[in-house]
Amino acid sequence: MESTPVSGSHFNPEAEAFAQGVIEAVAQQRLPELFAGARPEALYRLPDRNGVSVVVLRTPALTEEQLRQLLKYRMAQYLAVHFIDPQTVYEARVEHEPLTNVSPDDVHVIAGCAETGEILCYAVIRAAPEVPAGTTLRVPNRPLLPTEALYGWGIFNRLRILPDLPVAKVREIGRFVKNQRLPGPNELSARGPVEVGVALFHTLTGPLRMEVDAFIGTIEEGVAGQNLAFFHVPLVMIRSTAPSSEDAYLLRHYEHATMYPFAALVSDLSEAMRVRLPAIERALEQRGKQGLLALFALKGEASKQKSSLEPRETHRALIDAPLPQRGVAMQTRGEMVVVGDRLRQFTLFSGLSAPEATTLGTFLERVVVQAGDVIVRQWEEGDCLFLIESGEAAAQFTDASGKPVRLRTMGAGDYFGEIALITGAARTADVIALTPMTLLKLTRELYTRYLSHAAEVEQELARTAAKRATDSIRKGKSLDNDTG
Repeated sequence: MESTPVSGSHFNPEAEAFAQGVIEAVAQQRLPELFAGARPEALYRLPDRNGVSVVVLRTPALTEEQLRQLLKYRMAQYLAVHFIDPQTVYEARVEHEPLTNVSPDDVHVIAGCAETGEILCYAVIRAAPEVPAGTTLRVPNRPLLPTEALYGWGIFNRLRILPDLPVAKVREIGRFVKNQRLPGPNELSARGPVEVGVALFHTLTGPLRMEVDAFIGTIEEGVAGQNLAFFHVPLVMIRSTAPSSEDAYLLRHYEHATMYPFAALVSDLSEAMRVRLPAIERALEQRGKQGLLALFALKGEASKQKSSLEPRETHRALIDAPLPQRGVAMQTRGEMVVVGDRLRQFTLFSGLSAPEATTLGTFLERVVVQAGDVIVRQWEEGDCLFLIESGEAAAQFTDASGKPVRLRTMGAGDYFGEIALITGAARTADVIALTPMTLLKLTRELYTRYLSHAAEVEQELARTAAKRATDSIRKGKSLDNDTG
């Protein structure tokens, strides 16, 4: 985690003092025993590379006190860069996240000063939640991974491969935090995060290779994303979403940063492990400023490898349409999510993921009409579809004798205008409001850009259009027979 602290913040003096106390106490922590000895239980171990030690341990390999100190370290770093609201921490009088936030199957990646045991950088490979064997990410109504809980179920459904992987084979990379209290330009501060990255990818492709097929997480645009790019990790970022969780610890950060979920396939790391990681390690082997210069030189080398998870080109618009994040309050985001949830109640959009429906909801225009208003007229050209949020309307056409013939009555959850939306053909019926109504308007431009290649939406529109055309023909024939 490397980011610019939130500026212009004003805290309760007592809360600020409490937060500073937590930060100062952690700055005095030393855990030399983590890095000492052979540590046969370690998944990866680096005794000392130019002053940095690294160890990768599962939770049971840590004592409860060591785990508590790691959690204190995590919180202190977030407090130091104002990612956590000090008032929240002060009111709860907490110095670390609850131990219950850690799973026995979590894997902790820890870099420290080889001489003193001061922690330099930390990350965790979070275990997947317990689900029935064979449960995939595509399955709804299951325990969610933290990133899914933050952005909504189905966030990865448009990617290749990943949605159909077993949940048990997916891990989450999180809590990547570096020591914010090291003085000035510091060589260990620069080396620590890189060594954590090296250890992380050695672990994923080594000891965990039979346990993990893919990993996900959340990265800050232009910050943490650059760290992953440095290792040439082929990943996919999803921009058509915004975190809306009211996480008590990171709420402040989510409101003042642009955060995107990402996903990567472990098998895609082979090229990075074969070429990139050895180059990074050669730079790390060099002492002093020479090593830092070598690392800096590598930053200019871009990766050309694409992720195997890349979605079909026709789905890119659903993934790349950015939602506003920076400065958008969680309450406002929550309201956006509510609109998205309502959209998914429409049969037309029931196949969309929660984040997709939320994004779509920001584009739709809300229209209010009064009883008796003609919403669309038969034979007029049309370029939009209407979804009924509330109220009732009647669809009717005028027969050859000029007599109005009612086709159907529609209410909340129904929609109309699908033929004009799909084909651009003239309206086949009048739609008249029977009561005051609230409608959502989907234009052909929005449909073409974001939804025309979403198979579940296309199929529902085609089914509805065919059924209504058939009903109209039958209604017409019935009238002919009645008057014959």
